[in-house]
Amino acid sequence: MTDSPLQQELSEHYRWFHAHPERSYKEVATTARLRGLLTDAGIEILDNPKLETGLVAIIEGTKDTHSHSPVATHTVALRGDIDGLPITEDTGLPYSSQNPGVMHGCGHDFNMTSALGAALYLKAHADTFAGRVKVLFQPAEEVAADKDTPTGAVYVLRSGALDDVETIFGVHDTSSLPVGSIGISAGAVSGAVSKFQIHVQGQGSHAAHPNEGRSPIRAAAHLVDAIETVAGLDVNPATPRAVTVTHIESGSTWNVIPDKAFVEGTVRTLGSQVRDDIHERIAAIVSGIGIAYGITATLTWEDGSPSVENDAELATRARQAATTLGLTPVPSAPSLGGEDFSYYQERIRGLFIHSGVGTDAGAMHSPHFAPDVAGLADTATLLATLATQELARLNDTAE
Repeated sequence: MTDSPLQQELSEHYRWFHAHPERSYKEVATTARLRGLLTDAGIEILDNPKLETGLVAIIEGTKDTHSHSPVATHTVALRGDIDGLPITEDTGLPYSSQNPGVMHGCGHDFNMTSALGAALYLKAHADTFAGRVKVLFQPAEEVAADKDTPTGAVYVLRSGALDDVETIFGVHDTSSLPVGSIGISAGAVSGAVSKFQIHVQGQGSHAAHPNEGRSPIRAAAHLVDAIETVAGLDVNPATPRAVTVTHIESGSTWNVIPDKAFVEGTVRTLGSQVRDDIHERIAAIVSGIGIAYGITATLTWEDGSPSVENDAELATRARQAATTLGLTPVPSAPSLGGEDFSYYQERIRGLFIHSGVGTDAGAMHSPHFAPDVAGLADTATLLATLATQELARLNDTAE
């Protein structure tokens, strides 16, 4: 579909979104642009004042099911995320970011444009399906979530916008696949994310008299070494995982042993059970080193998004649909990167797929990431097809 009218239209929209990236929960212009394009196409937009950025489009199918008994209106959803990253773009593209220090360095411009294309396609083919499709343009997938600032998926779920959704499909671009290849796998395809922090309380002293204190630095150094061995020695080696210390801090001068140290890092696992096992081992290490070195070590552990766990039946049907459309379904490459689509799957049956944007696109989350967007229309059509096929299945089941 590289020369199709839909591809040409979506390419134009993509260039605008790429040139106007916005940070998480600040996607005001992006949301306004989407609202205008959808409204111009005659597509209804859900009235939900709880969504300050992002929105949900609704496309109602008009196909007659020819059923002699009332059939409940079923609802499925499609999701594309819309926020950019705090990166200064260095691609040289003629439509490079016009917002200094912000870039669509993870391809959310591709994801939202694919979802927009699906909405436009569904509106133009509303007479081919019965039921309702909600197309979600989600904010803040990239936000540094904490207890006060939820990730975008949690924000959307709390708004109630998806309360009636029975099945949800999501898409993300990937530079690990060529254009025309679609990554589709059952089971876990993203990392369960956790953050840990360790506060070490020792006893300060003069560096010339270390016996008069309890060095938190010595304890922290052993904590770093012991924690990072967990991934290699305490977990099934066939299971993808990473335990990484990313921040260590203590002291302020050369001749004083400080009284405190701080260590933090992240744990990434493919599947949530492995995450729980690692948490247990790190807690034991922190406790043991505290006793061994005569200091107090306190562990704080915060679980982030769980693994995206794809439904096996949906994956099978998606591979069939991709093949029918002339695309090439291949397994999604497992990644330990986090993806908040997993929060939807905790409540809603779901499938998350990956659309290839070329292996020469560069690394995601880098200032040089430049995807090949020739597959926008194909990705949009696949999303629309998955939605209408799932509605047909739900209608058949109801009858």
